[in-house]
This record gives sequence, structure tokens and C-alpha cells, in this order.
Amino acid sequence: MLQKALIEAIRKADVHYYEDVDQQEMFEGAIKGALTALDDPYTFYLPPVDQKREEENLYHAKFGGLGIRIYEDKGFIKIARPLPNTPAMRVGLQAGDYITKVDGEPIHISAGGQTLAEVVDILRGLIGTEVTVTVQRRGHSDPFDVTLIREEIKITSVKQTMLEDGIGYIKIESFTGRTVEEFKKALKTLLDAEDGAMTALILDLRHNSGGLLQAAYDVADAFISRGNIVSTQGRLNRYNQEYPATPETLCPAEIELVVLVNEYSASGSEIVAGAIKDSKRGAILGKKTFGKGVVQQRFPLNSLDKKGAVSLTISTYYTPSGVSINETGIEPNVEVEMSKLDEVTAAMRLYARKYVETFVEEWIERTEKEMGKTPKDFSQLEAELPDLMTTLAEHNITLDMEIIKNEANAFFNRNVGLDPLIDLVNDNQLLDAIQLIKTGGVEAVLASSTTVDL
Repeated sequence: MLQKALIEAIRKADVHYYEDVDQQEMFEGAIKGALTALDDPYTFYLPPVDQKREEENLYHAKFGGLGIRIYEDKGFIKIARPLPNTPAMRVGLQAGDYITKVDGEPIHISAGGQTLAEVVDILRGLIGTEVTVTVQRRGHSDPFDVTLIREEIKITSVKQTMLEDGIGYIKIESFTGRTVEEFKKALKTLLDAEDGAMTALILDLRHNSGGLLQAAYDVADAFISRGNIVSTQGRLNRYNQEYPATPETLCPAEIELVVLVNEYSASGSEIVAGAIKDSKRGAILGKKTFGKGVVQQRFPLNSLDKKGAVSLTISTYYTPSGVSINETGIEPNVEVEMSKLDEVTAAMRLYARKYVETFVEEWIERTEKEMGKTPKDFSQLEAELPDLMTTLAEHNITLDMEIIKNEANAFFNRNVGLDPLIDLVNDNQLLDAIQLIKTGGVEAVLASSTTVDL
């Protein structure tokens, strides 16, 4: 009865509404409304363009594109850095370049105008197709055009490095279709490192919002050799599954493990952290995780002309100890806060940002003209920060030099194409993880069932 009423309502609107009606859009709106009625933030309708982007970013972790990381800056698209061995790198696009047009069409991010996601869709396309971007570069008065041929760009989700004293570090940004392959390669690189045997590993899952359950399971399975890693339960029996650990592990049991999490670690990150915590394979350090203990599946809507899909929550997942962390999160073994500024200082830092950015941009432009190349050493700029402090004081901005240095350093990195993996000065959670390993604290934490503070 209600199905007929919906069709009747749309038809009446098509006949009587004072403007032309797009019935396709109305039916899509009806689908969105129906799914919203389930009152589940993870159940929703994916329009065709969003479905395509998710397939590229999550399942395939590759797409046809240019090889640039972009962000919105003052309403314009700015390049954070070109990726190695990509069309963008080969034609000479640089960090700090603004893209003002694509194929002659102006690009501008604004309320009611284009979004960053829409610009991404414009820049991406079929492999082998041509696109022309108009670039405004610092130090150049006139914009210029660059033509590129789109190639396959792979999305990297895993990075690694070796820290001091045989401590390895792996950061997983998301769990995609390529994460397991990348993770195995990263772990092998650290285990085979020539500069000394790895005796401990820090696995960083901070700000990792999840992704594919299978990828999260495979990562956890690299450390755990027995018992369940995760299990799922749904209304339908086919969604009730157990994911047991395999006997062989990729990471030797004698390597101590610390997992970094924060309030933005969700879903797949919580599967890994929960399994490692319950099995006492490693210590969890940081802040309580987000609390997304449910599983979604995408169901294509083949009956729609433009297709699309619905994301439906199909089950709840449970840690090895049988606990659902949905809406509660995983408590770390060792709770460590990230450094936070008080409200007044945070507001003043925001007010100071425009002066910091102008100072850094002008310094980079001036130095590029003097050196003939983009500077990469922040210490050169750091030596001139007293001049910036004077400017801030003239505008009644009183902030600690360390805060201004961190702000300037982050903006400098973004504008010269640097993307440091770790920060051994300001990242107190990482520093505490290193200290926990050095002082033998991991074994003590695992021997205790209590949560401790550092």
C-alpha cells in the first residue's frame, strides 16, 4: 500500500509541481529517507559517483589519475605534493602549486559551489585520457597550462621506518584491498633491516577509521597464532562467522608489540587492537577508540538507471573475549593524552595562522629565487622565526615560540612537498611508546590486567 502511495506521490509531483521534476532524483531521495528511518549512521545510499570512488579507494586502492595530493586552501585547490613516478612528477607539478582550471573550466571551492570531492572526480578519469590543468605557481605572475595523461595511481595505506635501538614502526592509514600486501612487505623490510635486528614494533592505528574486515583480520593474524581474532553475529545465520587465527605468524612472538590508538581509530583498527589486547600479544597505548563494532556490506541497486548501492549494517563484531565494543570503544592498556592546547591558546593560534602562513610562503618564494630550487631544510627558516614573533607581537599575539615553530614547520612541509612519517619531538604518544619498550614496560603491562597512565 505504501509502495503505491510513494509512486502516486511522485507522479502527482511530476504533474502538478510548479517546476520540472526529475523523478530519478525523487526516487533516490525516497531511498535515502527510507534508509535514514533505520536510525543507523552506517546504513545509507551511495550514489553512483560515490560508489565508484569507494571501489577505487577502498577495494581496488587504485584509480586513473595524475598522482597528486591536493587540499583546499583559501577556496582554491592546492597541491600538497606530487607522488613519485607519476604524471604529475614527470611534468614538474610542485608542492604549493594552485590548480585554478581543469580543461579550461575554473576551479573554486565555495559554499554552494564545487566541493573537494567534485574536483577529485574531475581530475580522475580513464587511464590514458588527457587532461589540461592551469597552474598558478608562487614566484610566477602569470598562470600556465600543463597537459597530462592519466595513469594508474596506487593508493598506499602502509608506511614503515626503523627507529632507534631496534624499534620498528609501521603506520596503517586504512584497511584497503592492498593493505595486506603492503603490510607484509613493510614487516619484511623491518625484519630484514641491515642496521640491526628488530626487537620491538610499534603499530600505529591512530586516525585509521577502518575499511575491509578481511584486511584487518589478516593484519591481526600476523601477530596471533591461536584462538579467534574476531567473530560476527547478525540477524541472518549467514552473517554469523568466526575468524580463527592461523598457527603461523608473520611477526615472531619474541618481538615486543605496542599498538597506538586514539579516539579516531575505528572499525578495522578496533578489530586489530581488540584481538591484540585480548590475546595479550601486545600493549595498546593512547586513547579509547571510536567504538564502531558493526559490519557493513554494499548491495548494488541494479534496478536504478544509474545504479548506485546501499550500505547496510549486517552484523555486530566481537573481540576474542566475546565483547562488543560498539559505541564503547577499546580502552588502552596505557592511557596517554595527545598534547592539547587550552581554549585561549588554541584560539590565538588560529588567529596567528594567517601571519604564519604569509611569513612562510614569502620566505619560501624568496629562498627559491635565491637558490634556484625549493628549500627542504626547515632549520633555515627556523633561524628567521624571531622576525615572525616580532610581527605577531605587533598584532598582540603572544604565543610560545615552540607553538609557532610547530605551526610554521607543518605549513612549510605542506608547501615544499615534505610528508614526514614520524615526529620525535611533539608526538608524545609515540615517544611514550618508545619509552615503554626501552624500560621493559610492555611485559609489565601484559602481566597486569589493569589500565595504567603514563
